[in-house]
Parts: sequence; structure tokens; C-alpha cells
Amino acid sequence: MLSDLDGTLIDSEPMWSAAVGALVREHGHPWHLVDDAAIVGWSIPALVAEVLRRGVPLTEAEVVTRLHRDVGAVLRRGMPWRPGARHLLAALHHSGIPLALVSATHSVVVDAVVASAPAGVFTVVVAGDGPGRPKPSPDPYLHAAEALAVDPRRCIAVEDSPTGVRAALVAGTLTVAMDPTAELPADLVAHPRLRRVDGLDAVGRLVLGVHAW
Repeated sequence: MLSDLDGTLIDSEPMWSAAVGALVREHGHPWHLVDDAAIVGWSIPALVAEVLRRGVPLTEAEVVTRLHRDVGAVLRRGMPWRPGARHLLAALHHSGIPLALVSATHSVVVDAVVASAPAGVFTVVVAGDGPGRPKPSPDPYLHAAEALAVDPRRCIAVEDSPTGVRAALVAGTLTVAMDPTAELPADLVAHPRLRRVDGLDAVGRLVLGVHAW
């Protein structure tokens, strides 16, 4: 199984909003609760662009590094696992199903998650600051499947966003869209290798049920 991270296994969105607000205020610009609400569901590139738009005198790369550092620090103090996440990870590990973590976030965040997870559950970890193009390119999923020495067509990928779903489908995986945060485009909805479920319990039933395919 190949799993996305944020929105799939953890819910770190409040941490990202807090990190953006803190950085903007640190440089003397206002940030209010309504601003937190306005950026719900935004991608990391969109959050970085918003910080720069607010007049923070840093480069794009500096903002990316700072936000990841701050979010990683918060996650190390307590992991916001989604309901059923730890149970699913343990069940997959107990069943001997290899699991790759495939995230668009950088290693400083991903490493905090791996450290908080049950020992040994992730066979492979692919972070957003690794080699290759980011999602929606299929590169992260292709890299994960290659590292597992498994044909991507024999992998199940779990995602929660249209960008991630597209990346996984283009890579050739059987893709599970879990609680999509946005409506999927028609071409993805009609894809024969897409399944849609309403939570991690359903993901577990699907993955464990088809492991012997």
C-alpha cells in the first residue's frame, strides 16, 4: 500500500494555518481568524504564495523551509492522527503488507510522523524534498513502488486530494480516494482504477480484503 500523509493519515491543517499566521505577524503584518478560515484546504505552494503576498521579506525557498520547520516542531510534540490511522498502520504491519509513505511535505515533517508511528510500519518513505517531480506528477508513486520492488499496478494508493489522486492513477495504481477535500474532475471519477471510500476503516477493509489478488 502507498499512502499520502496530510489529510489521509494525519490532520495537520491547523498547524499549517498557525505557522502561516505566525510568520506573517512576525514581520509586522496583520493576520486574523478569518484569514485562518480563508486558507483551509490550500496546498503548500498556495500557502507560500500567500505569505509572500502579505509582504513577508523572504524568498520562496526561505518561506518553504520555515513553514516546514515550524510544522515539524509542533508535530513532534503531538501527532494529530486521523481516526483509525494507527489501527490501520498496525493492521497492515501485522498482515505483512508493505507500506510506503508518499508525501508532498518535506522530510522535517515526514520524519516527525515516522517517529510517532508504530515502529517499523513504513517500509519506504518518499518526501516532497526528495528527487523527482512532485504530485500531480506520478514520480513520487513510481519511486515508492520501485523502492518496494513492486509493479505499481499491483499497489493500492490512498489519497484525499484531486492532485494526489491524479498522481496515483497516472502511476498505474489502484487508487482509493478517501474523503476527497474537493470534487474530483470528471476524468478521474470515471477512471476504472479509482475507488472512493469514506474513512480509514473502509480503507482497511478494502486493502486487507484484496491483498491476495
